[in-house]
Amino acid sequence: MIVYLIGGLAGRIATVLCVLAVALPYLLRRNRLSRGLGLAQEHAAPYLRRLWPHFWAGYVILGLSVVHAGTVMRAMARANSFGVLAATAAFFLLLLETALGLNLKDQALSPRRTLRRLHFWTMAAFVATLSVHLCLNS
Repeated sequence: MIVYLIGGLAGRIATVLCVLAVALPYLLRRNRLSRGLGLAQEHAAPYLRRLWPHFWAGYVILGLSVVHAGTVMRAMARANSFGVLAATAAFFLLLLETALGLNLKDQALSPRRTLRRLHFWTMAAFVATLSVHLCLNS
């Protein structure tokens, strides 16, 4: 019972961190939104250096997802099978998202714009599959 509680808590924390990880790049960039919220800094560090909370949120999400998946497997018999399939797809998209993010940390990367777009659309697909999982298996 305690293992299932830990798994459920890990899943919920990972979900909240997903919202934070998606919002952070937009909040840390100097744009109208960050200036309106008072988050923009005039003499700030370079953008990639300011993104360290986004990077670490992604790593923590990946770790919590592994804990969540490993601890709630016993309850799969009661879960919606399409929801479990969506969770599996979301996990593999998260792995791809992490790999793309690790490549984007390299400032000298030549196809940077293409990888950023792929990173964005992978995030969108991850959020969609995660949403299906949450709707069917919560």
